[in-house]
Amino acid sequence: MGDEHKTVMISIMATIVAAFVLFLVTVAVSGGVSKALFMSYVLPLLMSAFTLSVFWAFLFARHKGILPILAEEEAKEEKASTVTKTT
Repeated sequence: MGDEHKTVMISIMATIVAAFVLFLVTVAVSGGVSKALFMSYVLPLLMSAFTLSVFWAFLFARHKGILPILAEEEAKEEKASTVTKTT
């Protein structure tokens, strides 16, 4: 499964859109920008999007091979099996 980073990117975009829609709803309900509603409902979604962004960065780096310490175990096993088959 080499496209996990794409799935996480879709999740980030969906979280940001949800935060924006929720912000619009809080503005409509309170009749203006309410700091308490923003801090209670919108900010946690934005923090979640930030956390997912950090996760996406690590997944993308692993996918590109920038972080060899996080290399997939399946890839190592496949390389080992091809080496033994060729010898």
